[in-house]
Amino acid sequence: MDIIWEILIILQANFIVCISAQPNPPKIHEGWWAYKEVVQGSFVPVPSFWGLVNSAWNLCSVGKRQSPVNIETSHMIFDPFLTPIKLNTGGRKCVLV
Repeated sequence: MDIIWEILIILQANFIVCISAQPNPPKIHEGWWAYKEVVQGSFVPVPSFWGLVNSAWNLCSVGKRQSPVNIETSHMIFDPFLTPIKLNTGGRKCVLV
């Protein structure tokens, strides 16, 4: 009977450890595409730098807060139920290219 109680206590302890464990996914790209020049003491490529990395992103060098996003239209799927995109610019004037 004592062995059963020992097994139950061990199982309960393992269960508590398992349910309390929080997965911590790697953040390999966190901070790479940033809008600040320094993040946690290290240099981060800001929008003005992105245009130097790739000539196709040259608009990033002259504007503010752009990201080099490449949308492959050949891989897009039309969804007639989607609502139009609404941009929240926070009252700032901007041009979507």
